[in-house]
Amino acid sequence: MKSRIHVFHTKHDFKPKLGWAAFQLLAEINSDGILPADLYSIAKTLGSPLTQRSDLTKLLASMQDVGLTVRTQDGVALSEAGKMLANGLGCYEVGFRAAVHCLYAWKWLWERNSQVASPSWSYRQVLRQILSSGPEGIDSDEIVLRLVSVAEENFNTVKVSFSRSSVIGVTTWLESQALPLIKREGKRILRRNSLVPMTDTMRLHLAALCALEGGEVLLNDKNMQLLAESVLIRPNELASQIIDFMRDSEEFLLVRSVPNRVIFKGTNDLFVGWILKTTT
Repeated sequence: MKSRIHVFHTKHDFKPKLGWAAFQLLAEINSDGILPADLYSIAKTLGSPLTQRSDLTKLLASMQDVGLTVRTQDGVALSEAGKMLANGLGCYEVGFRAAVHCLYAWKWLWERNSQVASPSWSYRQVLRQILSSGPEGIDSDEIVLRLVSVAEENFNTVKVSFSRSSVIGVTTWLESQALPLIKREGKRILRRNSLVPMTDTMRLHLAALCALEGGEVLLNDKNMQLLAESVLIRPNELASQIIDFMRDSEEFLLVRSVPNRVIFKGTNDLFVGWILKTTT
């Protein structure tokens, strides 16, 4: 029997500015694929920040981990998700960063393969540890120890490659959001629990949740916890914010019940549409 390949590490060299620069170039090229070396040559000609890396292979591999790129016979190209993002929310940098956070937070759940770990699984676990930490926050080493323990138990493995640099691979994106989801005090990581999610953040994560259950979802304890982890706001604080968001939303319908139910109605944003179409 072929052994399962678990990947726990979230690459710390996939930085928001470099990811955005690569994403923009790949969207402009709009080809069936390009070799990393050729992409670097274009970046050098344009004076792109990508030239901070002499080899773009790892960066592009990270973009593949999150689902934005695919390998082709000609090299690497934007995936369907990447193309939809480039023509929707990803037309601007803060939208791109919000989408990467969303993909990381939900991809493992969408894939419904609970037997195999991925960087998305680890990303969600880090979110879970930060959300459950107290007012004093949590140290990176604590996150590593807890995640390794959960991984060993869930996947029956004794070798879990996850370190402080893996935590950085997650927190870099949490800090890069238009309203940062975390703050640091010394070595401690704390959630910014006083912030209300931005509209794009709420709509992305509601769409991601709806995608798990065919386009509509009950806001029961389990699903509220998944949403809360994604935006790092405790479920009891998040409930009223969802109701406020729904008042002006044309994409979602809130059905008052016990518990409340959310129905996805439709969208003009190609990336949000991809989330529902691809994962349901």
